[in-house]
Amino acid sequence: MPAEIDIEKNHKKIAVILAIIFACLILANFLLIAVIFNWADWVALLIFSLLFIVPAYISNASMVITGGGKPIDGGRTFRDGRRLLGDHKTWNGLKGPLYIGIPISFLIFLLFILLWEPIKDVIIDAGAQGQYILYSDIRIFKYYFIGGEFPINFLVLIIRIILASYGAVAGDLVGSFLKRRFDIKSGAPFWIVDQLDFALVALLFVSIPGLISPTLFLLPDIYIIIFLIILTPAVSIIANTVAYVLGLKEVPW
Repeated sequence: MPAEIDIEKNHKKIAVILAIIFACLILANFLLIAVIFNWADWVALLIFSLLFIVPAYISNASMVITGGGKPIDGGRTFRDGRRLLGDHKTWNGLKGPLYIGIPISFLIFLLFILLWEPIKDVIIDAGAQGQYILYSDIRIFKYYFIGGEFPINFLVLIIRIILASYGAVAGDLVGSFLKRRFDIKSGAPFWIVDQLDFALVALLFVSIPGLISPTLFLLPDIYIIIFLIILTPAVSIIANTVAYVLGLKEVPW
């Protein structure tokens, strides 16, 4: 029991340290983009990154809501004698993206489609004033906000949403598999991997169409990739740590 208490204390220290580190990384990212380009470019970067990955975020959370029931691995073990995935990775969980993640994501983009004209006017005015340096092409905004030109944009959005949603599923399963290999108990933190696995694989999945059809799909630039690698664990770690400090959670993960 004392050993377990010490391990929990160490994890709490790690959570606080990581929260500070990632908060500093977000600030550093903002300052770097603002100095090299413009602060408006960082805002655009934030929006592009969120719109690119939001189906993965929603779908990853939705698996918790629909989860339960028969485990995907059927109780089977790997050659190391430990479970392949564990009891918490269930077939019902895979329904989350289909029933929740994909529909909600499509409704979000439908809203942007309906509001695109006034949004476009604001972007064009800001561009005319020289506020955008890194992202000065309206076509980039159009791709991330509404998927590109009408009506092919609907197909682009559906493909992006599905790939991001089930990329998140694949990433979550990969993370769970790795967690079992390191003999980390279910519910115990697997720092960075827990917070980043779903987003990295989703990012990979959504990038594939850009390699196949670059005229319809944009590959995320290096700034978006770096920002997502910082933002995704930062949101989870900082939010959980703050909730723990405020007494809203028993542990900061």
